[in-house]
Amino acid sequence: MNTTKMSQESKVNEGGTDKQGREVSTMEKDSNTMNSALTVTQRAAICFAAGVIGAAAVVLFSQILFGLGLSATLGVKAPVSLKSPDIYKPLFWGGLWGILFGLFIKSAWNRLYLAGFLYVLAPLTALFLFFLPKGGLGYFGLHNGPMFTVYLVLVNLPFGIVTALAARAIIGRHP
Repeated sequence: MNTTKMSQESKVNEGGTDKQGREVSTMEKDSNTMNSALTVTQRAAICFAAGVIGAAAVVLFSQILFGLGLSATLGVKAPVSLKSPDIYKPLFWGGLWGILFGLFIKSAWNRLYLAGFLYVLAPLTALFLFFLPKGGLGYFGLHNGPMFTVYLVLVNLPFGIVTALAARAIIGRHP
């Protein structure tokens, strides 16, 4: 009877040791997972936030251009409003464009800032060929004159690079 009890105790001790060994290996796996690449969903979520930051840069840049008097020279009477609900629309759209940026950020990681700088062409193309004509301003916003088109290009330039900078700051070294 005493021998049986010792045998059971040793099995419990062995089981406890095995369990601790399994816990360590699980912690190691979690650590390795955290160091591995991000999933597409994680990159998209991070780049949504980065796109919102990029859109905020565009809104602030429009305020700066207006304050310097360049907006009036280029045919714009008022900057983007900072009041609610007007501010939410460009920030939300910036986030959506950021998600699209997140879908290819991994392949563009080595040239991220160049990709970010060139990425502004995607939202500008949509603006010029879809949103402005739908809003009654004609293709490229030419109903307001060619200087308005120059203003739109100028004010939107910070979007891509700031989105890339924000994504790099959030993600770190490897996407």
